[in-house]
Amino acid sequence: MIYKKVKQYALNNGFTAEDKNGLVYGQMNGVFFSIHQDPVTAAKHTVYLWVKEGSIAAVPAITDFLNQCTSKHQYLQSASYSGTRITAEFQGIGFKWGKNYVPCLDAFLRDITSYCNSNQLVPCCQSCGSSAGLNLYQIDDTEHMLCSSCYASTSDNIQRQTAEKSKKGSGNIVGGVVGALLGSVLGVIVWVLIYQLGYISGIAGLVMIICALKGYEMLGGHLSKAGIIISCIISLVMVIVAEQVSVGIEIYNVYKEYYEITFFDAFRSVPSFLEEPDIKMAVIGDLVMGYILMVVGAWGTIRQAYKNSSGKVSTRMVTSVTSANYTSSNE
Repeated sequence: MIYKKVKQYALNNGFTAEDKNGLVYGQMNGVFFSIHQDPVTAAKHTVYLWVKEGSIAAVPAITDFLNQCTSKHQYLQSASYSGTRITAEFQGIGFKWGKNYVPCLDAFLRDITSYCNSNQLVPCCQSCGSSAGLNLYQIDDTEHMLCSSCYASTSDNIQRQTAEKSKKGSGNIVGGVVGALLGSVLGVIVWVLIYQLGYISGIAGLVMIICALKGYEMLGGHLSKAGIIISCIISLVMVIVAEQVSVGIEIYNVYKEYYEITFFDAFRSVPSFLEEPDIKMAVIGDLVMGYILMVVGAWGTIRQAYKNSSGKVSTRMVTSVTSANYTSSNE
């Protein structure tokens, strides 16, 4: 799904918005570009332009111009040039990004396309640099500008990689479980630290699931669908552990001034304290809120991991982009 303000921006300016595929593309100042929606974070987009120098050298140099843009545009986190493709990473941060994010994105697009137009940069295949027979493809949710020959070669490589992934099966489940447990410990630490500040935060649940998934993949060898389910179950259980640790710390801090107790004594006493209705309801409330924030924060990550776990790489041609599509007109 495309962030609603970016989608509206695309429609207002006559660009194509493919909501299902998280993609916006079109032309500005006669230069073709695409905007890729991050599947997890709403205010995170990648802008691509596939160009190379023609008969004249660009002034200033492309990398110098991109460095200027990074300083100029607030939400432009990074911008680079590979020789055939410009990549610009945007992310909205702070409290006012909702109001200023799209205007910043638009200002960059106007600057970069005007620069490309005035320096006579020409469209090209990102692989071989050819300007003939270009098509925009979406390969595994990433946009690529390729000529027919390079796409055929890329397609063969994808088929080979898919076959290799399918051979891995579910990987080492025992190793994966150990990895998920070790990874989720970091989430427990984050939960406890935030709890000491008096908050319950979705970031702790997100960290827990991400680390559990990564841990499973590292020690299990392959993050399968079964691995994702196991990692999520472990994360859900570890939230309870994190809450118990947090309550144990609270008990220790209160009673250490009056009794000679250790943290482990306080931790073991948590079940007894939970027999008190007020404490029990407070803990249940923390867990419910924690699980809600966890699901909200980690849903996109889980969905993307599940999609990637199939081992299949989706490929499709989005649109034809020939040299004739590029004009010198300003929009």
